[in-house]
Amino acid sequence: MLEVLRRGDSKWVVTKLAKEHNHEVGLPSRVHYIAIETDAAVDPYIGMEFESLESAKTFYYSYASRVGFEARVRQSRKSQDDSLKMLKLVCSRHRYHSGRENNGEDTKRVHALDPSKDGCDALFEIIRKDKDVWMVSKLILDHTHELNPAPTCRVRCVRSQGEVLVIAKNFADTRNLLLNGQDSQHPREMRYNDLGPEDAESLFEYLKKAQVEDPAFFYAVQRDKNGHTANIFWADAKARMAYYHFGDAVRFDTTYRKNKENIPIVIFSGVNHHVQPVVFGCALHVDESEASFAWLFEKWLEAMRVGPPVSLLTELNQGMAAAVAKLLPDTHHIFCENHILGTMDELHGMFPELEPFITDLRKCIDGCRIEESFESGWNSVIIKHGFRNNELLQSLYDIRQQWVPAYTKMAFHPRNLLPQTCENIEKVVEKYFSSKTQLQVTVWQFGQAISSLFETEAQADYLTMFQMPALSTASPVEKQGSSIFTSTIFGIFQEQFVESFGYHAERLEDETVHKYHVTVYEGDEETHTVSFNPDQSTVSCSCCLFESFGILCRHALRIFIIERVCALPKAYILKRWTKHAKNIITLDNYIDLRGYRDDPSTARFNDLCCDVAKCAKECSKSSELYKIAKEALHKALNEVVLSSKNFREQQNLQSCTTSIKKPIKKFGKAKNSSGKSLKISASKNPLMESGDIR
Repeated sequence: MLEVLRRGDSKWVVTKLAKEHNHEVGLPSRVHYIAIETDAAVDPYIGMEFESLESAKTFYYSYASRVGFEARVRQSRKSQDDSLKMLKLVCSRHRYHSGRENNGEDTKRVHALDPSKDGCDALFEIIRKDKDVWMVSKLILDHTHELNPAPTCRVRCVRSQGEVLVIAKNFADTRNLLLNGQDSQHPREMRYNDLGPEDAESLFEYLKKAQVEDPAFFYAVQRDKNGHTANIFWADAKARMAYYHFGDAVRFDTTYRKNKENIPIVIFSGVNHHVQPVVFGCALHVDESEASFAWLFEKWLEAMRVGPPVSLLTELNQGMAAAVAKLLPDTHHIFCENHILGTMDELHGMFPELEPFITDLRKCIDGCRIEESFESGWNSVIIKHGFRNNELLQSLYDIRQQWVPAYTKMAFHPRNLLPQTCENIEKVVEKYFSSKTQLQVTVWQFGQAISSLFETEAQADYLTMFQMPALSTASPVEKQGSSIFTSTIFGIFQEQFVESFGYHAERLEDETVHKYHVTVYEGDEETHTVSFNPDQSTVSCSCCLFESFGILCRHALRIFIIERVCALPKAYILKRWTKHAKNIITLDNYIDLRGYRDDPSTARFNDLCCDVAKCAKECSKSSELYKIAKEALHKALNEVVLSSKNFREQQNLQSCTTSIKKPIKKFGKAKNSSGKSLKISASKNPLMESGDIR
């Protein structure tokens, strides 16, 4: 047994080691089958017998590698005593898998996604004849696709239902793969699932088709130096539009790729104005190098177009952090607090009684909103539990500015809400992103699940517009909040407002800016300092809840009550939390953390694409609806073309009129870079060259 603990971000240290075995030592237990060289001389045939199930599977996997296709387990059947009596292996291009031929709806769904693909019928079925003797009962050797035989010297690694089959010409090549992850002559291919590289190619075709059907659909593919697929990124029109409205705070989640049974997906996500999860793009990501992350962030920014987010929440990863620093220099890069604290689990191996320390440390981290308070509390906890010289804790303390709330509070990132996004999407990933599922089916199913999130958002929009929440006081500030914020956000604002009555404010000095110490009447909450400018009606609190969350804190609201502020100033109403968050036209009543967009045509384009897609989906149900939609679209297009033509003609006429009114100056001599005089003639004016102005 070997146990290692991570120290810092990349250093690993051996903490436990047991070298002795109580059994005969062989190959690692994960490797169940080693193909032998004699297998290459025989083709399978009906009636062929094997001395064990393992030898039968070994033979067919080796045969598949030699002929040029990938095999996988398709179906199995057990006897009454729960022992296996039949096993069917098929080509990886077999259409149906995971028992789906018994489910008519799923079969039709897969067929609808790619009706042109017939599937491969090649199969190898074996049944148990007597005890451990297995015999080939069904066999189809012909394939419906091109085969790609592997070189005789190549080492191939096939994963099937949690087992690993290594196919090699000799043991030396096999050992090299186990130790290095690849053979020396042929690099190991990057794989997203158990269905092989052909499945990735079918996904490319699916993405191309999606882009043809929806011009706002974006995808990009990165290949390594050997031409193998490394990463795939995609985002549809809804994801790009959601980023336009709610992309100020983004979470980049890579936790799903760590489950070996799932397809390695990473997700850009956030929350909408109802505190519901929204997705800003997805990627199949198999490489954790800095260059790989840099490519992914670059393509994501290219798809979003409206600029970088205010904050980006990620796990602690050295390559990722370097890529963010290069591609997103103006974005606040924040490490996930839960992930940081999760690294402290490594201390359990050396310090079994760690729970009291973790409890005290969490209390220090979450309870201190002021830098000085955190540093004092951290030192006290470290000294109390005897971790003064611990390298891991010191490395985490050195990067405290990027994960401790006392330091990250000035950057907008609703950290208490983003983990909920992760949990909701995690259910979708676990349901659809199995390594046994075709990639294009997985992407389509995931897209359907994400669409349901937008339907939930539409329902919340409806309820917010037509249901007024109950008020707790007669304050005009609370009433204003109920008419501006969405129901969910107003609930948070209302809680802060009501709690503000339980605080006492002590005036410190009487200057232009009024300063207060605000403390709770009952409880041990630390004292906060609030500054208020009566001339500008601006307020700031040391807890920085507004800066990090976008909602005024109870301390600031308490000062508003004392200073008789009867309406929320514009500076404290974030558009992204209001009922009108998705209005493309920016109103003067709110503020936007990312400012006014440089290119509003992007938002208009994505918005129109969404409306047209809805129209197409509804009007394709019958010929009558199709005819109505077709006529309406043609009529609208003709009007747009005519209006656009008139607009351009007016612009040209105005430009020409302005040019004619300007006096034509006589041009003298000018000097070039060498000091020689140049004669510039008025006839060189492009307007005059046209000869005719209409």
